[in-house]
Amino acid sequence: MERISLEERSAAATLSDMEIFIFPELMYSLVLANMMSPRLWAWRDLEWFAGIRQMKPKKRLQRLRQHIMDNYTFNLDLDTWGLTTQQRELERFSPFLSPDEIASSNALFGYQGDAYYYDIDIRRHFGLDKYTSDTIPYWKTETVEAMDAFRHKPGHGVGAGECVSLAGLYAAAAFVVCGLPLDSIYLMATPLHSQNFIDADTGILTNNRRLVTRAMWANGTVISRQARRALEHERVTIVSHSSGYIHLLYPEATISQSVYSHFARRLREFLVPPEDAADKRLVEPRLPDPSRVAFSTAETPIDLSPEMSREEVRDRILALRTENRSAALAPYAGHELGLTESLPFIKAAIERCPVSKNALSGVPDALERIAALPNESIYDGASRCASPDEVWNFGRGDGFEKCLLAANVLGVSHGQIATDGGSAALIAENGEICRFASLKRPRDDCRF
Repeated sequence: MERISLEERSAAATLSDMEIFIFPELMYSLVLANMMSPRLWAWRDLEWFAGIRQMKPKKRLQRLRQHIMDNYTFNLDLDTWGLTTQQRELERFSPFLSPDEIASSNALFGYQGDAYYYDIDIRRHFGLDKYTSDTIPYWKTETVEAMDAFRHKPGHGVGAGECVSLAGLYAAAAFVVCGLPLDSIYLMATPLHSQNFIDADTGILTNNRRLVTRAMWANGTVISRQARRALEHERVTIVSHSSGYIHLLYPEATISQSVYSHFARRLREFLVPPEDAADKRLVEPRLPDPSRVAFSTAETPIDLSPEMSREEVRDRILALRTENRSAALAPYAGHELGLTESLPFIKAAIERCPVSKNALSGVPDALERIAALPNESIYDGASRCASPDEVWNFGRGDGFEKCLLAANVLGVSHGQIATDGGSAALIAENGEICRFASLKRPRDDCRF
């Protein structure tokens, strides 16, 4: 397996839509991070899911859908994760894809799909019209913990997440809770949307919080028209699967060639309207062209069984880290500093957390306000850590996380977060800046 760059490891900690487009392995890393999370496995003990493994696959997914509908909303505002600029991100990604390639395929950098998206004016649709044309949102993808933490954010009574977050949650829960085999779950990203195709029954699409069956796809309702929008008007840029991925721009695909052929056939069958359909328009999905890529078998597929326990799933994913890039990046996506070096996470925290910095930079009592936050992390365990913007958005954080928030707000670019004796201290060149009680214990000495 090729060496994974610091930029890619750091991108796994941020998991923005644009980073997943540049580093397609990250899409499945999010799924694996959720699959290792005790938070998701706890769903199996809920009364709502009692006996779910005895149900038909479609019924299992409908039960899962209702749980997600009841506990999460769709969130894609500009304020949660803040803004950056096209120029900054194009320079950052230039070693991996050229600016022209990015602009021709990614909605944040110029691509607007078919006439439909020109008609609705994408920037106005997302509230970007009040900023310069160079301004774009981060739109970070959330783990299940961050999705749950929206309950603590003003204006949110339940959890929340954007489309990639919901797709990642559905894929992980379909395996962990519903017991569906991984090889039946396909994640699809278009320039403006992410959804899954699950090869069960006659096929099922996940679309944000909802499920769409073949009959629903063609029933002509408002919900169906919304569900059809991405596949009708956009190219599919990434298809991600347990065997690998295929990307619109990259010349090599890691997904199994036979698996990709099967997926393309099953998706096309799903999109054919039944004879009694109210909406008889045929949608031909614009999938990445398999004839233009070389299919690689260099990586070991993610071979997990629904019968495995959480410990067995976790151990297997960690064992695959030297053989599979998505598995290698999964602990970074899960903010697991007990399994990774801290530098990629700290790099993401200081370079790509503008919300907390904008809120507290230059505020005289910034450290006092940080100290006053409840001393609890949104992440379970001794070494999974929240980013500064997660701490600020959700109004809570362990002392280690508060130190990192302080480093971001104060602009400390070189220093250390030392953990010892039940506390964490932010130390810069001129000495200790702040200290807070902490239960977190990263693997290394957190120098940056």
